[in-house]
Amino acid sequence: MSRYSGLVTVRCYVEQWNHAGIGQDLRLREKKSRRLVRVLTDDPEIGSLAPLANLLAESYSHSGGLADPQDTNECIQIAGNVLMVTHDEVGFWLDNDFTARVNIAAPEHSTLTAVWCFIEEYGDDEPRNVRLREKITGRKVEMWGSEKESLIAFLSSPRALGAKQLLPNLFEKNGFGAYVLVSGGTTVDTHDSIRFEGDDSLTYLIGPTPDTAYRDALRVPSEDHSTSAHVRTAKKHLYEGHYRAAIISARLAVESACGGGGGSIKKRLAAAPSNVHAAAKVVQEMRNIAVHESDSRIEQQEAEQALAAMKVVLEYLGISRRS
Repeated sequence: MSRYSGLVTVRCYVEQWNHAGIGQDLRLREKKSRRLVRVLTDDPEIGSLAPLANLLAESYSHSGGLADPQDTNECIQIAGNVLMVTHDEVGFWLDNDFTARVNIAAPEHSTLTAVWCFIEEYGDDEPRNVRLREKITGRKVEMWGSEKESLIAFLSSPRALGAKQLLPNLFEKNGFGAYVLVSGGTTVDTHDSIRFEGDDSLTYLIGPTPDTAYRDALRVPSEDHSTSAHVRTAKKHLYEGHYRAAIISARLAVESACGGGGGSIKKRLAAAPSNVHAAAKVVQEMRNIAVHESDSRIEQQEAEQALAAMKVVLEYLGISRRS
């Protein structure tokens, strides 16, 4: 057995195996050598837990190169101080130098919605109330019923509030030095709010941690502004055959890019060429049909036309390349 000094980086994949007494479990192996990759700690609060449990589950669900030892394009990149190395395994120490990064070819029409949030404190009474807002955009992040109560308890926990001195960016709108990462299915996605379904896919984690690496790879935080969110949602609805919702999201993307509703759009596009005005009018008219004529049938071709018109407007505004 050998011990190395300094940081070591290995490219890994996820393997399913039969864990005695537990059943099917997941673990990491190095791509080239097939050595078992362990993450070790003496922290009693972590000790009995798998520090990368969420990362392994999401990476295995992604499959592709994250579960294929031969694939050279996708991998889980583990870096840190190595405590021990043998012919069969390598053990990394879970300290401040440890990082987990995921390199993936993100599917264009991913069903995963993940947003980076900050904790907002409000009210004059102590302890102050807390809620979530999306980083950069400031959109409200909502959920209903028991999940809302669970979220409030999570945000009010000593762990969250006790981190304010160590992780001040957790309570700040700008910057991704710390965040609450919320992911799952959504029922509402507008320019001022996003509402998550309270089902088994809903998760919220304080990051950055190794467990957030997969979702960080899927969505680039610096690109996570409201216009991009609406564009992604429109494409997702189109791909899944929800044509009415796709048209509404396309209109929201245009509104967000112009800074508001009809008046803001008219002002922002005042000097635009005629084809841009025509495209904005198409998006508006199709949105009105989708919203106010609920008995009408929306076809795929109409949704595709709305998204194409949306693209024309965003290209004029110089936004499409970021969305």
